[in-house]
Amino acid sequence: MSVSQPGVVEALFRPGWAGGWTLARLAFAMAALHCQLDRGWHVRDALANPHVVFNSGPAHIAERVLLAAPAAWSLWGLGLVGLAGLFWGGRFAKPGLWVWFLAYAALLATCGLNVRVPERFIVWAVLGLSLGPIGIRGLVAGTVSPLGRYFLLVVYGSFYLSTGMMKALEEGAWWNGTALSYDLMDRWHAGGWFPTWLSGQPLLCAFASWFTITFEVGFSFLVGFRRLSAWVLLAGVAMHLSIDVLMEVGPLGVMAMSLYPVLLDAEAGRRLWMRLTPRWPGMARRVESW
Repeated sequence: MSVSQPGVVEALFRPGWAGGWTLARLAFAMAALHCQLDRGWHVRDALANPHVVFNSGPAHIAERVLLAAPAAWSLWGLGLVGLAGLFWGGRFAKPGLWVWFLAYAALLATCGLNVRVPERFIVWAVLGLSLGPIGIRGLVAGTVSPLGRYFLLVVYGSFYLSTGMMKALEEGAWWNGTALSYDLMDRWHAGGWFPTWLSGQPLLCAFASWFTITFEVGFSFLVGFRRLSAWVLLAGVAMHLSIDVLMEVGPLGVMAMSLYPVLLDAEAGRRLWMRLTPRWPGMARRVESW
């Protein structure tokens, strides 16, 4: 009796290495903790004078209802409790994720805090993590359906492709590096001696601009190839780290990079994990238990 080869659909939805979900859960929890701690300062500023509200926030709720300080700090503390559950994992992972997200969103809405790209990205990241098996321990040794990974690939692909195409087609100053040069000089967007120096180097600014456009436009078309997956994501790490070093763009970079372990091709991720675990056996055992 002959066994037929799997078709395209079967191959696309074949279960793959699940360890990336554990790594992404822990990385996202650390990135979310960074956001949470940073929001503490903004809560203090927002409530410094309850009679003066400079921001309206999502849905303009703060124009009608402004939280008292105890209520706002209670929401902030509830977010920390949710992150503790996400860190701990197991059956507490997904409830903790949603407790943090809802508390974070309520804090933004009722304190009139700004909603920027990182906050909008968080919505899609939470949905993507909810589709994954983050509530299961021992994922490093298991396999899982790629559905959650595909969802995040669509999210990231849309995110990168839209920004890259906008730069390439509608902002001609990106092709010669002028737009980046101006960004590096913006007192609210960058600052410091190194960005200032870099803004006066047209060749370096042009190269960085071309690199950014190439990565953002090419991500959707290249990340699906197993041999290129790790290199594409490494380019993304280089781009986001460079932006974080040179500019003030909030937590978008760390949030975006935190889910890269899931975006990595499952087989490539498994091979990389097997290659790295002998070098850090203690850390590997700890991650496997989470």
